[in-house]
Amino acid sequence: MSWTILTKLWRLTRELREETLPTLEALGLAPTDPWLLAELERHPYPSLLAHSTQIPPPTISHMLKRMEGLGLVQRRLEPQDLRRYRFELTEKGRSALEESRRAMQKALERRLSRLGEEEKALLEGMLDRLLNIEAEENP
Repeated sequence: MSWTILTKLWRLTRELREETLPTLEALGLAPTDPWLLAELERHPYPSLLAHSTQIPPPTISHMLKRMEGLGLVQRRLEPQDLRRYRFELTEKGRSALEESRRAMQKALERRLSRLGEEEKALLEGMLDRLLNIEAEENP
């Protein structure tokens, strides 16, 4: 049963990505870029971003360099420590993030519209429980 659930989650994610890919490509984004841009808003330092996304630091550096080249993010020196820098979304990056979010939400809402409000709340609650299992098991 767990394999079936995992397969269905993977398939849903893949279908959502395929449906939103034309929008992402028009924005110049790779499929993982919206998630990285969203995390960058919360974690502006490359090391924190690598930790929060569980992506290796060299890969994060490569992704940020590519996004910087596209004008989606900009690098800024930390005034208190000139050896350290942070990344910030540019106006273009914020706009791309919002457009990609709208496309992804639209694709998911199309599927969620088949569920009632109670079913949506139940689904969200179950996903929260599955995502927070570590905290529940090790308080």
